[in-house]
Amino acid sequence: MTACFILGAVLGLAPPETQGSEELAPPVQITAGGKPIDVDIGHAAPFFADVEGRGVKDLLVGQFGDGKLRIYRNVGTNAEPKFDKFTWFLDGQDGGKVPAG
Repeated sequence: MTACFILGAVLGLAPPETQGSEELAPPVQITAGGKPIDVDIGHAAPFFADVEGRGVKDLLVGQFGDGKLRIYRNVGTNAEPKFDKFTWFLDGQDGGKVPAG
């Protein structure tokens, strides 16, 4: 069963009135290619960072199952991010995986 991926303040999309406060903004559902982001196995670990040095933050989603890492490139802006299809993180192998601790 897939887990629907929902983020809130992780992406820095909090409304201006809550930015800088200790309150979290309500969660927002993030889409890619017009569909909600789902992961193969739950326990997703999202991270929002400028992966390619373009000045635009992309969405990285680590998965519990197999230690896989999805990269959703931001085709929008930091203020209004927009994500399309994901690519898997590859480390020179067929499929990049993050080994368990």
